[in-house]
Amino acid sequence: MVALRNSILPPNVLFCEFESGRMSREDFHSAMSFHAKELIEEMEEQRRNPLEAFVESIRNRRFAHSLARKHGETAVREIFTALADVAGFPPARLLWNAGHRHVPLYCFLRLGCEPLFRVRSMEVKRRVASIDLEYQFDGASRPSRELFSLKRGWHGNLYVEDREIFPGK
Repeated sequence: MVALRNSILPPNVLFCEFESGRMSREDFHSAMSFHAKELIEEMEEQRRNPLEAFVESIRNRRFAHSLARKHGETAVREIFTALADVAGFPPARLLWNAGHRHVPLYCFLRLGCEPLFRVRSMEVKRRVASIDLEYQFDGASRPSRELFSLKRGWHGNLYVEDREIFPGK
């Protein structure tokens, strides 16, 4: 079960598949090597353009801080974690470890460079939440936009109740 380019599984799904025995060690390593290459390419790009990377980092940090101040870091992480479990959602590759508090919140945002991941708007209430996202992955010609409605289940965790996909700009 090797992930194809158009259906790349995020690391959290790969770990579950491997630990459950549904994926061989070789397939797991092959699938995870894609994620490693993606990270290395991003680091190389940042090294080639340090000023642009610095500006992008500041922009992402400021936006993450404003999201956390407005909605609470815990709520933002909880929403990102729920989105990471959505099948066929390309940003899940960024969000797969959003629940890990030692990873700074700004690491999940990409406001100006590809892979693009922007939060257009977010509304958080006690039992429901909604988030309007814009993202661009895998060399897509234009950004995609989606609106997610999340609901708190009986177990206390948020889950995606509704997903609305808008055509690109």
